[in-house]
Amino acid sequence: MTALAKFAALGLEEYQASTALDLARRVADGLLSPVQLTECALHLAAAAEPAINAYAVLLPERALREAAVREAQARSGRVRSPLHGVPVAVKDNFCYEGTPTGKGSLTSSDEPAATSAPMVARLVDGGAIVIGKTTTPEFGWKGTGSSPRTGVTRNPWDPSKNPGGSSAGSGATVAAGAVPIATGTDAGGSIRIPAAFCGVTGYKPTLGAIPVWPGTVNETLSHAGPLTRSVADARAVFDLTRGPDARDPQSAFPAPLADAAGRRLRVGVVREPFGTAPSAPVADLFRRTCALLRSALPAEFGDLDDLAAPLPREIFEAMWVTGRGLGFADIIRRRGDVMDPGLARLLPLAEQYSLADYYRALEERRAFNARMFALFDDWDLLLMPTMPRTAFAAEAEVPPGGEDQASDAPLPWITWTPYTYPFNITGQPAITVPGGLATDGLPAGLQIVGPWGHDARVLDFALSCERALAPLNQVRVAPLVTTSKGDLCVPPCACRESTRPGTSSATSPRSTGSATTRSG
Repeated sequence: MTALAKFAALGLEEYQASTALDLARRVADGLLSPVQLTECALHLAAAAEPAINAYAVLLPERALREAAVREAQARSGRVRSPLHGVPVAVKDNFCYEGTPTGKGSLTSSDEPAATSAPMVARLVDGGAIVIGKTTTPEFGWKGTGSSPRTGVTRNPWDPSKNPGGSSAGSGATVAAGAVPIATGTDAGGSIRIPAAFCGVTGYKPTLGAIPVWPGTVNETLSHAGPLTRSVADARAVFDLTRGPDARDPQSAFPAPLADAAGRRLRVGVVREPFGTAPSAPVADLFRRTCALLRSALPAEFGDLDDLAAPLPREIFEAMWVTGRGLGFADIIRRRGDVMDPGLARLLPLAEQYSLADYYRALEERRAFNARMFALFDDWDLLLMPTMPRTAFAAEAEVPPGGEDQASDAPLPWITWTPYTYPFNITGQPAITVPGGLATDGLPAGLQIVGPWGHDARVLDFALSCERALAPLNQVRVAPLVTTSKGDLCVPPCACRESTRPGTSSATSPRSTGSATTRSG
């Protein structure tokens, strides 16, 4: 009898259909083994790689060693958190002790991180098991999924499409069902864009609620948060990883605010945020989701035609172009020839801004924030589409007909993300939950925005929305597909066959001892 034979059988489909909290409860009850779960996760991640390219590095040997420790702890009653024994993935701009932090750049050092980022450390301390690090565009600078270091990441619902970015691999691997939780960062939509494109939950908490360290060049825009299979999983990650860390001064604020029990919420429905109409497939799906929510939830819904502020594009451009262009100036000057041309282009653009220009943008940001915060005198939450369209071509930087570098757009990616980046300017909590499949067969998200500090309100309402929208989300994991790069359909018993990813495809990670990694 093998060591795993004493645990309940677990097929891949059952694993993919279970939330992180469901899996962890069964681990705590002695029904499932963390080793068993980790083998399933590693198998599914490796099997999907030829089609979606979600991982910068897989860590099979380390993950299985740590899973064995978590199994022994669970068997002795030492369950460390509600996520004990659950496989997770970490975006490759987070430090994970003992592993290099590639950040999607050929300029990054291969020196292993000496310590983990706070969010990662808190997950690991809580008993979660990191199976690998997920892809990101270079330094997380844009909303798509390609980088010089790892190539093009693809959407598991349709590998010809974009998964969104910058938490591209995290969104793709959760949608493919390999892990129920992945970490992400969001300074302009980088959690919510891939979550919406890939049909998963993505949560951007109030700025600083989950500490961000090492710091970023746009720290007043940058949030850390999870991409998950369910709202309850996102809340569990938030509860486990939130709280102050001295290395991030923005994290030093009180616990999330709480509402009185039974309070009837006033929800403003925004069909065309900031005057930008969504595409027909997204608009049609949003109408259907709103109809379901109005009939199922006890909230007071009202249409909100005007957000009382124009789209803050110039404010965001000033902050992003100067932050990224000047923040990476030395690297761009030394290594710009091996960097993403769009990122390298930001340096000369940044140098065109004067100090007066930058402070004018900060003053305009303050005025924009005041207008947005004032909305919550009349509304408790805002409800809107997460993205104005569904996923477009995987290799493209903008959708067909969009503004690009040729049209002199300083930041082409923000021209098609008008519903996400304004709430990085304000720092408010925002979550996207799956709204089902649009008429083009691709996922679309529903975004819920709350006032500063009201993370509990946002999560509570998101959970209610998730339940009400269950009829539109009966398929929550992207179907495994057959492509020219390999057959991804795997037998239900295959989760124990192999824990070491294969290397037959040029897009698969290549083996280097105890880790499976990419060199670019």
